[in-house]
Amino acid sequence: MKHFRPAVRALCEQVRRPNVMKLLIGLGLITPAALLTKNGTTHQPPVQELAAVVVPAPTPVATVAMLDEAPQAQDDTQVPSTKYAQEYNVSEPLAADIHEAAVASGISPKIAFGLVRAESSFKTKAISPVGAVGLTQLMPATARWLKPGTTRSDLMTPKTNLQLGFTYLKQLIDRYDGNEKLALTAFNRGPGTVDKAIRKGRNPDNGYYEKVMTGSSRKHVSLMNAKFGKRSR
Repeated sequence: MKHFRPAVRALCEQVRRPNVMKLLIGLGLITPAALLTKNGTTHQPPVQELAAVVVPAPTPVATVAMLDEAPQAQDDTQVPSTKYAQEYNVSEPLAADIHEAAVASGISPKIAFGLVRAESSFKTKAISPVGAVGLTQLMPATARWLKPGTTRSDLMTPKTNLQLGFTYLKQLIDRYDGNEKLALTAFNRGPGTVDKAIRKGRNPDNGYYEKVMTGSSRKHVSLMNAKFGKRSR
């Protein structure tokens, strides 16, 4: 066994060399705490040597794949106008105007589009036999009450007509404590007529709400419009 001792000592000397030491530490085969000198004290390698062998952990492949597959944020500001333009068969600019005015006035876009469809069939220059004008078929007197100075020709402008018409509907919704059915009925028949019916314990419904919300109308809707002169706003 004695003839093996020189070789063992030579191997130990090799292990103590800095380059070999760093390689073994980097491979995790030994730790600095395991390196003991002859007098039993712990040998602490220089900080530079430890830093030299620190290998950053590789990024997991799964994480990279997840980042690659993550959905990208999309600008969908045009989605509502496109959706409603297709649903109601109108131009995108008009759909955008209706949607924008509805949101600004605080009413549901569904109600807004349904109202315009029921009132004017999306015709910007529509005029009723009793003088209601434009997309929301607003009476000039009501428009002037909402915005003094508004002219009949102003109501032919889509954005002006939509803004005033939806503002008026929102006021009716607030008047009837959020009851959209009563508000739409009042928009069609006039709030005076609706209030009178309610005071007498009658149901003011004439089917207009269903016409707005579903596009279908009852036969007596047109009869009620004729009887009350479209509306008495």
